[in-house]
Amino acid sequence: MVITSTMIGIGSACIALCGLVLSRYREHKMDSDQLYKRISDLEAEQRLLKQQIETMSQDQVLFATELRSVQNRLLDIDVKLSRILTILEVQQH
Repeated sequence: MVITSTMIGIGSACIALCGLVLSRYREHKMDSDQLYKRISDLEAEQRLLKQQIETMSQDQVLFATELRSVQNRLLDIDVKLSRILTILEVQQH
């Protein structure tokens, strides 16, 4: 009888241990799946951000080119206005 109760205790302990190991495995498996999903989401977001940065860089180059063009036009207008003012001053004297 003592042997039987010992065997039942050992069997119960083994079943409890297996249940504990199985539950820990399932928790880690779910954590791993969540981490893999999060990593793939971050990689997708990173690709999108890289694309947006490239687009912004191209827009910045275009903007700088347009800004230089506007500056050159303003300089031309300034030169023309200076000539007109000079002509007007000469005509008044």
